[in-house]
Amino acid sequence: MSGFSRSRSGDVTGTFSVDEARIIRDLAGQISGLLTDRVTHGSDPALDRLLPDAYRDNDDNAAEFRRFTEDDLAERKVRNAGVVVLSLDVAPKRKRVSIEVDDPGVQSWLRTLTDIRLTLGSRLNTVDEAPRTPQDENEEIMLSIYDWLGYVQETLIRAIDV
Repeated sequence: MSGFSRSRSGDVTGTFSVDEARIIRDLAGQISGLLTDRVTHGSDPALDRLLPDAYRDNDDNAAEFRRFTEDDLAERKVRNAGVVVLSLDVAPKRKRVSIEVDDPGVQSWLRTLTDIRLTLGSRLNTVDEAPRTPQDENEEIMLSIYDWLGYVQETLIRAIDV
């Protein structure tokens, strides 16, 4: 089964099929691209979820806070996504991908999985964890990936919560 576990030596290990690894790697790369080129994406609702306003009831304070923090926050998210992408360097002939993740890598993985799920959630217009009925095949695929990434994230949390 795919996901994370802790080995007897205490290392956190992730195991994925090649296709699963490619999906995560591609989505992490998309997050990085979205954040790096956010001027082009403008009012993308995913950016609102990834870089939310600190003051929802005061536009001036929100703009001022954003001016001082947005670039650093986006840069950290891009770096975290980069850790995930690099750790999933998939050789084409392998059937399974196993990775070992150190403590800083675990944090990057957790944050990037959260960012991917936030982005998918904004695309799916999810506001809570209530079950949804997909409207078409693309939405059904996105919901499946959203749920699966939640499972992967849960396995990582369990692996470090020992």
